[in-house]
Amino acid sequence: MRALFAAFCLLALPAFADPVTITDRRGAQTFATPPQKIAALDWSVTEALLDLGITPAGVAEPAAYADWVVDPALPAGAVDLGLRAEPNLEALAALHPDVIVTADIDPALVPVLEQIAPVVVFQAFDINQDNPSVAKEIFLSLGTLTGTRALAEQKLAAQEVELDAIAKRLADHFGTPLPKVTSVRLNDATSAYVNGANSMPEYVLQRLGFENELPQTKTRWGIALLKAEDLAAAKTGIVLAIGPDMGGTALRQTPIWAFLPFVKAKRLADVRPVWSYGGALSIGRLARGFEAALMTIPPEALIR
Repeated sequence: MRALFAAFCLLALPAFADPVTITDRRGAQTFATPPQKIAALDWSVTEALLDLGITPAGVAEPAAYADWVVDPALPAGAVDLGLRAEPNLEALAALHPDVIVTADIDPALVPVLEQIAPVVVFQAFDINQDNPSVAKEIFLSLGTLTGTRALAEQKLAAQEVELDAIAKRLADHFGTPLPKVTSVRLNDATSAYVNGANSMPEYVLQRLGFENELPQTKTRWGIALLKAEDLAAAKTGIVLAIGPDMGGTALRQTPIWAFLPFVKAKRLADVRPVWSYGGALSIGRLARGFEAALMTIPPEALIR
């Protein structure tokens, strides 16, 4: 009887999670238990948390997130914490988060944030690192932090399988050789950002088997701002314009746009809005968006 009672008491005791330790850009960060109430000040972090089934209690620029990131959708109810680079400290303090998670912020801001709550700050984009690989490491770290590491590993593995399937479908569609593909974001009436080395879009296109017709040197964000006329160097391949256009809509109305080789030959395809500076699973979202856009280009439109 006593043994039975003792066993019951053990079952009735509350379960305590083990401490978790992750590494951010400052080194090891340890938490007694996985934090529950999370303030996310960076969209790549917000995106990754949502991918892990974690809804942040507060996020930066939620309205703009809905325009630029779109997927995964941000559930209603998250507190608006102001700008990503200049968060609303009063709103943050009123939220009483267990942790503030962000990336790529000014180092001088970290001690200010630490007066409110513990801070985890990642270096998501840097010229001295491989950004897509780091995105995967950050995703796994967030999995560890939130007690969802197994789910994070599972989702990354599933994404690789999906990328292989997308690559095969596109290879079957275009045949051999594959066309060169350049991805851009239209900026304004005279320029566009071209994705190059160290960017998420470039990584995805290479993973799917495509070569960039307008290769760009490695930079922190993996992009280069080109004048509209410089886009004419994309003479034979496909150009993918990642949405939303925003100010770039004006470029489509200019005479020079109409005379660009890929526009005249109808080798331009629009990609639904997807965040090209996102977390690990934005790789899959970019791949799906690219596939949908590329499938609108018939093989006979290509210059072999």
